[in-house]
Amino acid sequence: MRCAVYIRVSTDKEEQKQSLENQKNMFYQIIEDRGWDVYKFYVDVESGTTDKRENLQRLIEDAEQRRFDVILAKELSRLARNGGLSYRIRDIAEQNRIHIITSDGAINTLEGNANMFGLYAWMYEQESQRTSERIKAVLSSKARKGEFKGSLPPYGYRVENDKLVIAEDETPNVVRRIFRMYLEGKGFDAIARTLTREGYPTPRQVLNKKNAGQFWHGSTIKLILSNPHYVGDLVQGRQTTRSVTSKAREDVPKERQIVVPNAHPALISREDFEAVQQYMSGRKRQQAKPKAKKHLFTNYLYCADCGKALWYVHYRKGYVCGNYYKHGKHACSQHSVKENELIEVILADIRNMAETLNENEVMGRLEAKALQARKQAEKQRQSIQRRIDKLKEEKTGLIRLLASGTISEADYKQATESSNAELASLQEKLLALSALQGGTAESIIRLKKELQQFMKLDELTPEMVHRFIEKIEVKADGSVNIHYKFTPTALLSA
Repeated sequence: MRCAVYIRVSTDKEEQKQSLENQKNMFYQIIEDRGWDVYKFYVDVESGTTDKRENLQRLIEDAEQRRFDVILAKELSRLARNGGLSYRIRDIAEQNRIHIITSDGAINTLEGNANMFGLYAWMYEQESQRTSERIKAVLSSKARKGEFKGSLPPYGYRVENDKLVIAEDETPNVVRRIFRMYLEGKGFDAIARTLTREGYPTPRQVLNKKNAGQFWHGSTIKLILSNPHYVGDLVQGRQTTRSVTSKAREDVPKERQIVVPNAHPALISREDFEAVQQYMSGRKRQQAKPKAKKHLFTNYLYCADCGKALWYVHYRKGYVCGNYYKHGKHACSQHSVKENELIEVILADIRNMAETLNENEVMGRLEAKALQARKQAEKQRQSIQRRIDKLKEEKTGLIRLLASGTISEADYKQATESSNAELASLQEKLLALSALQGGTAESIIRLKKELQQFMKLDELTPEMVHRFIEKIEVKADGSVNIHYKFTPTALLSA
């Protein structure tokens, strides 16, 4: 029996780390007592109500591939406190003939003990729901008292004794300036470019966040202009999770939000804030536009210096470095190229390469290479199969040595773990080789059709760009470096 062991602890605190080690030791003993193999330990430090757990997802994916025969867990709540998730795991296990065993004795499908599965799943979900409601009630009570319970204070404020106070740095003046610039007629992106150019710290930089960018963004400006905290009102409970089993957040209607007027010092007058909201609403109606058109080289053009994508600018009839267009020359230079000129460069480049080719010669080389690849693959397959047979013989020998007491269970476990890993790897290689051998004829036919199109190319369509172009780098002087997915001459190389 190949055993997948799932362990979950709620936090990474020291006492939880000790619990994790204790659980590992317990499962090692269970597996050794039963003489099974360990496939893998899957460990998460996360709440049990969500399925967005990295190693739980790996466990489910491996179960769907039937890479083990049994799932071991301390109790069903370690796998899931969510009824829907519990049933999903159970159904996947049943479909793939995988057993579920909990060390508390509640579930053991190997012995036919699965009748209480639904009851336990319901009980754990209800327990989590009650805990969630208690936490929300406590946070709501504190919010009504004017205590700030958010994870991060708004830009321009800091938290002191659970209250928002004005920060003793330049950020409050930055907030006031953002509102003033917007009322003067500047847009979100224009304000962002100004703040970037003048070197003001971004919200993430103020919070010392990892990978905090130095550039302001229009979306950040919009959030600041929309935040009611700046008039001194504490507004909390604007979003909530749908349920304990879903971490998806949804907006709470204004009448149900918790608002405490004048809970902290204001940075913006109510008159200015309301004027900004009305101005934003009017601009939104005026600037409503149809969905932006995707242009021929969208997602293929990149700046050779900063690496950012180039954006299509309609009045230029071409592309400009997105970093420059959004943040100005402080971030990068134009790196512009016109679309029509780029099309002509690529067409001329491809035609030039196509003229040097002979279709029969190319296809002959390809077929010769395919034959050689098939022979090499067959040799590899035979070699791998011999190694698989050898490993199976060795595993049979290990079982006999264990039964006779010649080797310990620990030695047996170590040896079988190594053998199982190698066997899994070899089986994957066999599958890959089979796919390679089976697809060779189809590949030749496909390549032949593509080569014919390649040689007769007289226009550049989105499909052809996708097929032939990997990416295009645009230099500061407007010249380009084209990276093709393959070159015709490469097809002729030995």
